Amino acid sequence: MLIAQILLPDASSYDRKSQRLDAAMLAGGHDVISTTFEGAIEARAALAHVYGPGGFTLPSGFRIPYVAAGDPGKPRLPWRNAAGPRALVSPLDNLPEAVDEIYFDRPASAARDAEMTPRVIGAFGRHRPGVLTMVEQTLARIHRFREDVDCLLFDRPPSPGDLALVDAWVDPATSEQDYDGFVAEAAVSGKVVVASRFAINVKRLDKGMSGFLVPPRDYNELAHAILAALFKSEVALKKIEAARQTAGKFRARQRLRALEQIYDAALNA
Repeated sequence: MLIAQILLPDASSYDRKSQRLDAAMLAGGHDVISTTFEGAIEARAALAHVYGPGGFTLPSGFRIPYVAAGDPGKPRLPWRNAAGPRALVSPLDNLPEAVDEIYFDRPASAARDAEMTPRVIGAFGRHRPGVLTMVEQTLARIHRFREDVDCLLFDRPPSPGDLALVDAWVDPATSEQDYDGFVAEAAVSGKVVVASRFAINVKRLDKGMSGFLVPPRDYNELAHAILAALFKSEVALKKIEAARQTAGKFRARQRLRALEQIYDAALNA
């Protein structure tokens, strides 16, 4: 089956990661191309997977069954058959998140000595509204108690080598639609994680068993959780171990099985 992957211009880092990993996973059993809506028509694709938010415009004559995370020009809906081409519109959390194998192969937990100072937290900040302010305000609160905490704010998706530079990973997301925290990558790399309590992070961190969850946009709670992650090793190590035991949910094969089921449903909608 020829699958056309359509990456919208305003796709998030999470969308781009998912598109890249999906292409690699599907290549073993399908032909996969990265193209536009018009390119999918020209290639006579059997199915299209649209990566990015809703509000996109389907070109005239587009009759290819497609999967998307949002309706074209309409609010997001749980499940919906759209008029025109057969379509399956589903929130992102209906698909398991996948993490590249390089994060499993190179655990970063042993890269820094537990006694090294200053302690370093890491976060991904590119194109994420409110995250820079959250980091700055949280660090200001932390520095009221301790001066030995620094932050690395990455403007690119963190590599295993980047994660090796930090003692804890933080996702101070300010929106339920912000999936770009790279919490899963940090967790499977052996880093203790502190994240905003949005649905995606509750799922990633097993309701708080494998990481610290804090109320969104709460500088004080975020600061306290970061200090616990950095300086209460008995608590942090328990969460790291829990993350290790549940890391299998981020293996590519879990997402591939779900993708195949969703594609079948779209083709038969």
